[in-house]
Amino acid sequence: MQYPQPFTLRWERKVLHFKRPAATSRGALTERVTYIIEARTAAGSGYGECCTMPGLLPEPTEAELEAWCSEVMRRGGLQGIAAPSPIQFGLECALLAALRPGLPRWDTPFARGEEGIPIHHLIWMADIDTMLAAMQQGIERGFTCLKLKVGALPFAHELELLHEAHAAFPQAEIRVDANGAFSPAEAPHKLEQLAAAGVSSIEQPIRPGQWSQMAELCRHTPLPIALDEELISCTAPESLLDSIQPQAIVIKPSLHGGLLAAEQWAQPAEQRGIAWWVNSALESHIGLTALAEWCAYAAPGRLQGLGTGRLFTDDSPHPVRLRKNSLFYEKSSCIDNGSTN
Repeated sequence: MQYPQPFTLRWERKVLHFKRPAATSRGALTERVTYIIEARTAAGSGYGECCTMPGLLPEPTEAELEAWCSEVMRRGGLQGIAAPSPIQFGLECALLAALRPGLPRWDTPFARGEEGIPIHHLIWMADIDTMLAAMQQGIERGFTCLKLKVGALPFAHELELLHEAHAAFPQAEIRVDANGAFSPAEAPHKLEQLAAAGVSSIEQPIRPGQWSQMAELCRHTPLPIALDEELISCTAPESLLDSIQPQAIVIKPSLHGGLLAAEQWAQPAEQRGIAWWVNSALESHIGLTALAEWCAYAAPGRLQGLGTGRLFTDDSPHPVRLRKNSLFYEKSSCIDNGSTN
């Protein structure tokens, strides 16, 4: 990775507020604390974002963030740096952006506004009628992939919802995410029921860290299994992929070590015929823009699990815009790509 020379780093804490409570498997979120990192050069500035998902990784402290920024400035880059994942992601994105101030990090058809990135339509947790209505809205907008959580409601109710959704929208791909909600003993039967309900794939059916049980599930599963939380804090991608042999992996650069680490997951997955896609993790427009730019560079045309950039009431204007079922880069819509005001 190249680094702008010379550069300085600074950071700013921001609290963003959700337009509506974001229901997750770890509770409902009403606000999001994030840190915006600025890499400043004589030519201009680049921005990155350091944020975590509550309950998945330790929250980086401001003292840690300050210390890592100071160390990167002292070294003149990220050589030999292995900061906590959210900090690493923010630093990488800021320094890459500072190489091309005011421009996307990579020159791609997406960055030129010529091509979009197709994304799934995320269905937030709610009652069955509300979720079915949200699916209908997604289909009407042109989405071909619907994504929803399982494991929070009674399983019989979730199956009822999925059967209704598959009957109503047979043309749609339906992905579900269990966030490790199933036990290894019950998972095989539940996977069979989900497959019969028309589910196309499931993310993280059992808790991470149970490699032998997950490998057994992947060997006999009736539908593709994608590893998600399993990747967090894992420093040996090839060992994990060879041991479990999943059908797919879900890469979250802000939780899985940054963009370079994302490449170190994607490349061995492709070598083994394992599918992969990127999910965002409730980032602001700064993190989402960086993810979209990287996805367009690393896997053009692939359907991704990125957000729409419409989560927060107080996020800054940004260049990534949703058109039908795809994200497009529209530079004219962005007042200041790194503005934290």
